Amino acid sequence: MKTFLILLVSMMALRAAEPAGGTATLAIPAGAVVVESNLYRHTDAQGKTWIYRRTPFGITRAEAQSVAPARPEAWDNTRAWDDGDAVRFERPGPFGVYRWRTKKSELDAAEQAFWARQQAGPASGRE
Repeated sequence: MKTFLILLVSMMALRAAEPAGGTATLAIPAGAVVVESNLYRHTDAQGKTWIYRRTPFGITRAEAQSVAPARPEAWDNTRAWDDGDAVRFERPGPFGVYRWRTKKSELDAAEQAFWARQQAGPASGRE
């Protein structure tokens, strides 16, 4: 009797795990471009760009959104100093002062814009 109950419960669990007849499994389209490992970008016929990600639980799809530029107010309390071939930055944060140093040739767009504004403005800061 126990064996029969175990078999019955196992069959019910397997049946419940099967996808319903109306759901289709998601697949990465053939024309998708690999962005990085397990991440793909694809533009459909309507012109929408989708991001496909392969996860341990299956494939997920999300509409691609453009990355918002850094908020200007995030740089309000930032200070920068010339440090030879690099630029030193400091910005107060919730857990203390954030400090980082970036080579002038490796500044990202936000750092370049801030450094250019700082250079154009009056010379202030510590030496």
